[in-house]
Amino acid sequence: MAPDSSLYGLHAAGTDASLRGFFVKLTALVLLSQLIFPFAAQAGSENMDNPGPLASLSVPGDSLNAETPPMTSILPVPAGPAKGTAADLWRNRIQIPINEPLVKKYIRFYEGSGRRTFSVALSKAGACLPEMAEILESRGVPGELVSIVFVESGFKGSSESYRGAGGYWQLLPATAREMGLRVNRWVDERFDPVKSTKAAAKYLSKLHEQYDSWLLAIAAYNAGTMPARCVAGKCRVKDGMLYGRRLPAYSAVYVSKVLAAMDILREPEKYGFRNPHFCRPTAYDPVLVTSSLSLERVAQWVDVPVGRLKELNPSLRQDTMSPSSGFALRLPPGTRDKFDLAYEVYSGR
Repeated sequence: MAPDSSLYGLHAAGTDASLRGFFVKLTALVLLSQLIFPFAAQAGSENMDNPGPLASLSVPGDSLNAETPPMTSILPVPAGPAKGTAADLWRNRIQIPINEPLVKKYIRFYEGSGRRTFSVALSKAGACLPEMAEILESRGVPGELVSIVFVESGFKGSSESYRGAGGYWQLLPATAREMGLRVNRWVDERFDPVKSTKAAAKYLSKLHEQYDSWLLAIAAYNAGTMPARCVAGKCRVKDGMLYGRRLPAYSAVYVSKVLAAMDILREPEKYGFRNPHFCRPTAYDPVLVTSSLSLERVAQWVDVPVGRLKELNPSLRQDTMSPSSGFALRLPPGTRDKFDLAYEVYSGR
């Protein structure tokens, strides 16, 4: 509809009167603000104990008042040691037959006479469990299979058995070599938490491909492929359906121990254990050494204890590196320059 032209004059007159009134009020407000705002600013300056998020912002080129106290950043900062349950690090992909008598038995064992042993293992796990779980997951293996380490070695990286198995995952030398690890008199990578976990992940993945069951893969990991092959040959075993007469007794016991440890790791507090405090992976500077060097000499070069070098290089079995093959030596962070300078002089003799 077209506007009614007869009303235009009335609207214009009313508008002029309104504008005059508006400017009068605006002038009054400006004068009043000059009296009030200084007091408000002063009151605000006395209440800066808890500045809001905007207080931390400044325009480039602005200078901060020297008397202004330092402010806490509201931006994300790197987290400290991780806290919480181990299950926070993975997806629960394994079906645990929690009502199976053997699983219940070993949960009660870990709660009772095995509590101290499990608690010690849980405390040791804080140093490397997160990285182990990440390695497993990155290779398609459920991260919660790190519970195998609880049963095999209790996270004692230097553990060795009378049968020749060794390291965190208690791999036999032949199996370790087949999975790509170096095992000789100079270097034994089964004792390296990262390298041994990569080998274990490769082995577990291979077993799963063979049997299409993580529980059978656990059984085969412990007892070899023959018992698992016999079970798989009789019927197609799926996860959560592994017990009864289908599995040899020793394999059923081993699988039950692993599953019991796995269940406790999902909810430690439920079973009276403290939630573990996980640590970041240890930082180091890598350097390739192609000559026979003693750890004592390296320790003198970089001014660190020999024990520190041994901690960083758990796969090194001798105090001297092999003269016939290179070794990727791990140095404490910030010591690489000292080593390079000393090694250059040493090599040029």
